[in-house]
Amino acid sequence: MFKRSLTLALLAAATFATATSAASHPLYKSVKNNDQMPLKNELIVAYYGRPGVKALGVLGQHPIGELKRLIKQRAAQYAKITGKKVVPAFDIIYGLASAEPGAHHDYIIHLNSKKLQPYIEAAEKEGFNLFIDIQLGKHTPQDAVKHVLKYLKYHNVHIAIDPEFEVSNLNVRPGKKIGHIEGEWVNKVQALMERYMREHNITEKKILVVHMFRHSMVKGKAKVRHYDNIKIVMNLDGHGSPKLKIDIYNAIYRQIHSERVAGGFKLFFKEDHPLMTPRQVMGIESVQGARIKYPPKYINYQ
Repeated sequence: MFKRSLTLALLAAATFATATSAASHPLYKSVKNNDQMPLKNELIVAYYGRPGVKALGVLGQHPIGELKRLIKQRAAQYAKITGKKVVPAFDIIYGLASAEPGAHHDYIIHLNSKKLQPYIEAAEKEGFNLFIDIQLGKHTPQDAVKHVLKYLKYHNVHIAIDPEFEVSNLNVRPGKKIGHIEGEWVNKVQALMERYMREHNITEKKILVVHMFRHSMVKGKAKVRHYDNIKIVMNLDGHGSPKLKIDIYNAIYRQIHSERVAGGFKLFFKEDHPLMTPRQVMGIESVQGARIKYPPKYINYQ
């Protein structure tokens, strides 16, 4: 995985769907803030990484038992200051971008199911959510997600896609250029998720997290549609100074967007200087002269 940073000049306010079809509704249809997430008044606090790989985030730096304790402590901090239902979560890198093409020439190393399963079982036992996070390599999101649809049978498992390492139409390895996905691809992922859920009688709503730290990483946002059983989180996942991160987040999540799409905000224990406090993340306090206007519903730590 390659180091990322925020570039303010390359981000702009996000705009989302205005199109409609028989299978979906405009993402900008009239909805309440509480409808952004599967549960009313819900806030998710996740720890991100790859099991057993310390360099890729906090999740890989601790055994499951210790990790559960740490995430619960962090979630309790947010519950205390917000009064919301805070759900702890594991955000696990399932498809990891590689500098080498590998046996399938896709530049992706998939996590062994034997390594993933203990986290699914621990999350289910503890009442955590679990996000299966997919870096793309040579895959489009709709191709990559087919590997993990089977995990949606677990009521607490959701999906995340990361465009940063997408090189499906390029003759370079992941990390040489910043990747991107199309709004229509996001719709195809949602459609695949909904079809699998319908075919397997999965009735609970699922979350699809889309990572981005440049506006250009998700092109054609106006084509992204609302699907009744899928809740989209647009997650600002770059590292940098608090003021820079807040300025970018506020540019993306203006009021019209914050009422319809759940905002996500990522923090880096090592790269963020200083690390924002929960009160700053939730916009209760300012930092470096900046304040978050519309607090995120999904907060993840790496």
